[in-house]
Amino acid sequence: MEMRARMGRQRVAAAVVGVGLGVAAAAPASAADRAYELVTPAGSTGKALPGTGASTPDGNVVCFDAENALAGAPANGEIAPDGFCSWRTPSGWETEWVTGPDVPELRGGNGSPVFWISPDARRAVFVSDKGIYPDWPGPEAGRSGTPATPSTFLWEGGGMPRWLAPTPEPLEETSTTANRNPLAASDDLRNGLFESGLQLVSEDANTERDLYEWTPSGIRLVSRDPAGAAVGGTAPADSSIAQPGAISRDGSRTFFQHIGNLLGAEPTAQNVYMVEDGEVRHVSPRRGGDVPDRVDFVGASDDGEIVYLQSVERLTPEPKEPGAALYRYDIGSDTLSLVATDPTGVAFLGLSDDGSTVVYRTDGTWDLRILRDGVATTLGTLDVMDVFDFYTVGSLGYSTRALRIAPDGNAVVFSAIGSFDGTPAGTRQVYRWTPEDGVRRLSAPADGAPPSGNANIGNYSVSSGITPRTVGLANTLRNYPLLGRVVTDDGRVFFESQEQLTPKDVNDAIDVYEWDYGSLRLITPGTQTANALYHDSSADGSTVFFTTSARVIPQLDRNTSSDLYAARVDGGFPLPPELQVCDGDRCQGPLTPPTASQPPGSTAFGGPGDVDEPAPPVARHSVASFTARQRSAFARSGRAVLRVRANVSGTVTATASARIGRRTVRVARSSASVRGGATVRLPITLSRQARNVLRSRKKLRVAITISYSNSETSIRRVVMLRG
Repeated sequence: MEMRARMGRQRVAAAVVGVGLGVAAAAPASAADRAYELVTPAGSTGKALPGTGASTPDGNVVCFDAENALAGAPANGEIAPDGFCSWRTPSGWETEWVTGPDVPELRGGNGSPVFWISPDARRAVFVSDKGIYPDWPGPEAGRSGTPATPSTFLWEGGGMPRWLAPTPEPLEETSTTANRNPLAASDDLRNGLFESGLQLVSEDANTERDLYEWTPSGIRLVSRDPAGAAVGGTAPADSSIAQPGAISRDGSRTFFQHIGNLLGAEPTAQNVYMVEDGEVRHVSPRRGGDVPDRVDFVGASDDGEIVYLQSVERLTPEPKEPGAALYRYDIGSDTLSLVATDPTGVAFLGLSDDGSTVVYRTDGTWDLRILRDGVATTLGTLDVMDVFDFYTVGSLGYSTRALRIAPDGNAVVFSAIGSFDGTPAGTRQVYRWTPEDGVRRLSAPADGAPPSGNANIGNYSVSSGITPRTVGLANTLRNYPLLGRVVTDDGRVFFESQEQLTPKDVNDAIDVYEWDYGSLRLITPGTQTANALYHDSSADGSTVFFTTSARVIPQLDRNTSSDLYAARVDGGFPLPPELQVCDGDRCQGPLTPPTASQPPGSTAFGGPGDVDEPAPPVARHSVASFTARQRSAFARSGRAVLRVRANVSGTVTATASARIGRRTVRVARSSASVRGGATVRLPITLSRQARNVLRSRKKLRVAITISYSNSETSIRRVVMLRG
């Protein structure tokens, strides 16, 4: 046990400091600068399940669930999958079973899946019904073989996991709501939420379901009155996971819903409350004079300062349409405002981390809308399956929505079956919206042909048996959310498609693609016979994880079990030497070199009609420098036009970056086709963030790199802009 703990600490240190990441690539890659790495143990028969686990932002640690024996886990994994995490080391990936230890008698049927891993890889939260500790056996206690109910645990680098939701002693056999799945957690996983109908602390004297929080010092009640007594309450959640912001990123604020006369609220209708520093506060004020109705918490900014509420009730004096409407409540200023209403009602779908941008749909017409800076924009019309099927943008469960929103709300990525960007409804496609460009289909070939197959985002699994992501019915504990970052810090997008969107994709299987501001690149081989499914990606997109049963690196992967792979920029590890096969003449030793050099019979070919073929031209490109007038116009409008000349036909791309605050971020990107010997105008437009810096009359140093598809060299232009 001590050795295991020490190995865990060493791996955490490697993940934090990023050591050993410069090993030369040995496995071929489909993208020009990526190499494949086998993450799951070589030769293992364990089956990595799709739709499980996540990675750290740096891409050096990744977690997943697997069936069958793997990394010390018992063979019962095929009945009840276990959770694993892998660390990248200088010599390859090392996998650890983080949801152990083994139990003498398997009590549960759903296993021990990993839910989250902290950014520094020091903690992982998982749920288990295998009976790791003596646990609540359910309402049928005493019957032989009765499984334990799911409970939440914390792995912290070795030894026994910490039980985050322990049952009381002695066990009370009066509750049927003993399930204690994790619903939400702070960024560092030190704090998190779960529900239970068990009386887990002395302050809980009721038989209702209550919301609890795990903390470094133990568990405490969230759904309580100012005196600390339990009042009964639930997390703002769908069936699987809490709504965004149910606990703030730093863990200081938690939200719950309660029906009753708490803090003088209407006793017959549901209200929303916030707990901070032990103080309970009502955050769903009624100021419209209507008959009280249910008020739901649907989301909050990551600091818990801005709360979005949904209700049929008119909460403000402003007139609203019939049906549910969206309201915004600013806690600091105690300001409540109506932000979205429609004659058919509206349904909240998601919001940006800063709370500035909201995505919602109308209930009757199923329009998909974005509310930003107080202005609502309709993106298109959802299909019926976008609303009532799982794993689509308009579904009722937050945990299953195929939707990603940039932290500042400046971009939204989603997949939908409905009609968007002129694409006919009927196939699931991936789209991106920005204030500058509107909504655009990303999962499209270069010629913009209509789609013939589905594309999707995220990391999810289903148990219905009708999709490539089907897993065993036993995986229901982890069979829920769309995970995976999908969008990089600089705005690139990863998605899956069964279509052949580039010439390098020659199979009929699902592959993972990268959209890079108009360009598409294969991440997976595109030649394998089995589906390759997106798992997760690092924040900068340099590492992309995918699962497949194909033997992408046959020297290591010697079976057809599903494995987890990484496609990593400047990655790869040396492969084991191949066994030499001796057959016929190849069994002879090396030829003895001649004792003296022999003159060649001829140094050149000659004959009638022979001509010297000229060498192909060396691809070159040039870029005109900025004039003082162009710099001034660039600073004033945020737009500039580069004049790029190339001697061979190809594609030129300009990428601009600037340091804003403490980070260097991409602020513009553009590409264009150029004919040999011609000059092309390449327009670039600075991002809104960069333009805001200039509007505040600050300086902005913009570095522009102009690359050329036929050349390995690039040209760099640095321009200082003054707002």
